[in-house]
Formats: sequence, structure tokens, C-alpha cells
Amino acid sequence: ASLWVVRRLARKAQHPTIPAMAEFKTLVARLDEAEQFLERASAPAPAASPYAPLDALDAAVSALEELTPRVGVFEKRALERDPDKKVYGPKMAERVLAVAGRLADAAEAADELSDSLAPLRRQRSGERRAEQQREEEEAQAAAQAAELHPLARRGGLRALR
Repeated sequence: ASLWVVRRLARKAQHPTIPAMAEFKTLVARLDEAEQFLERASAPAPAASPYAPLDALDAAVSALEELTPRVGVFEKRALERDPDKKVYGPKMAERVLAVAGRLADAAEAADELSDSLAPLRRQRSGERRAEQQREEEEAQAAAQAAELHPLARRGGLRALR
């Protein structure tokens, strides 16, 4: 067997379940999803869900973080200069570099959106803190009511009615 065949078999042994082309197509589809999330994040928030842009941005950032290392591997292979180590032909290398460029653009857009949505994120976290505080106060009031009335411990306040 030639050296090329041995190298190819060794690469396939590293990822036996997902061939490189299938993985690349999956990465492209996931990048498409991330870009759609970014579009939703940049759209005006609907009245029914004022925090929808934040949720979309978080989903996009999560997808981009997941994609970055794998696309980096593909990009490294596409940029290989040594003819003996080249994995992709010129068309595939061009496609990989295009996807890497789209990923970089999407990451930059996510950073910009994150900055522009920071006030909305602060507002949501303030509302969450207020809700938690309200829940804690209600729990304390219920505990105090249970301590004050002896029947509350046995059968709850229903026993008094």
C-alpha cells in the first residue's frame, strides 16, 4: 500500500463514525443555524417576549463556541502547504476557508450584538433578582406564619378554617 493510503486509513481510524465530508456538511448546517439565531437576535423584540433577542443570541454564541474548534481543524487542513500532508483539493480548501470566514464574521456579529443587547441583559438580570427576592420573602413569611400558629405545623392553616 502506498504511503497516501496508509495516511488516509489512519485519518479515518481517528474518526471512524463520521467521515470528513459528512462532518463538514453538519458543521455548515450548524453555522447556518447560528446565523439564523443572530438574525433573530438583531430583529426587534416581539411584545409577547421582550427577551427573545437575548435567548437567540445565547443560542448563537453557544453554537459558535461549539463550531470554532472543529472548523479550526478543517481550516488548518485547508491551509496545509506541504503537498504530502494536503488533505483537500483546491475546491474543498476554498469551501472550507469560506466557511471559516463565515464563522469569523458570525463571531464578530455576535460580539457586536452582545454589546448592543447589554442593557437588555442587565434589565433581565435585575428582574430575575427581584423575582428571587420576592420568592425568598414569601417563603420567609410562610415560615414565620407556620411558627406563629401551632396548628399550622400539624395540618396547615386549613385546620383553622
